[in-house]
Amino acid sequence: MKPISPAILFLLPVAAGLAAPARAQVALDGGIEAASDEIRRGIGWSDGEVTASADGKAGLKGFEAAVRVAALRGSQRHGGADAVGDLELAKSFATGGLTWRGAVIGHVFTGADRAMDYVELGLGTRYGIGPVDLGAGAVFAPSQRAIGGQNLYLHADARAGLPAFPVSLSAGVGYTTGSGSSPRAARLRPGGDYADWRVGLEFTQFPFTLGVDYVGNDIDRAKARSEPSPYADGRHVGDKVVARVRFGF
Repeated sequence: MKPISPAILFLLPVAAGLAAPARAQVALDGGIEAASDEIRRGIGWSDGEVTASADGKAGLKGFEAAVRVAALRGSQRHGGADAVGDLELAKSFATGGLTWRGAVIGHVFTGADRAMDYVELGLGTRYGIGPVDLGAGAVFAPSQRAIGGQNLYLHADARAGLPAFPVSLSAGVGYTTGSGSSPRAARLRPGGDYADWRVGLEFTQFPFTLGVDYVGNDIDRAKARSEPSPYADGRHVGDKVVARVRFGF
């Protein structure tokens, strides 16, 4: 098991504590988390190993700035990167009972053996019905060398709290498609276009949250393993159960 880089251990509390003095002017929250794997869009990002992350978010009048830093443990998918920093600027607005959110997201990788950073644009909407919260959206990455072309992720999810209990249930589905024949296209689409899904259970007793998720996808694992691209990382595309614990503030 690869140790977490000391640089990442330094970055985690920095990311989680962004702009702490500004509490009077803006809405702030954040936290630190440990998980059995870093799973995004149904595929592994942390080389199948335990990971740690920290995040911070500041919001003011519908605008939001957020950062999240996660250890990637030398991920093959991301060129041996030790960690990723997700930097996001977003704007939310409400119309017709729906809450819309547009965002620009930059993914910055440290410790990779070559330039792996890329940018995405997101648009999503949410709607609440009693204790149920529904959402849907799309995240688009314009053509970039780091990901071997374009990438589009379509997703939908639902979350419901149990009345009188600090427990919530969630579920989500997504579909990844794109273009490009470069070996790096397999980085976000190992084996080609695919669908993913997730179901989860979460227990929250502030400041702690305990969660367990079942994540899966319809990727042909044999095809992903046989990809000539070193970024396909076919070892970490299968279904799995992920456990996590979070301390929020």
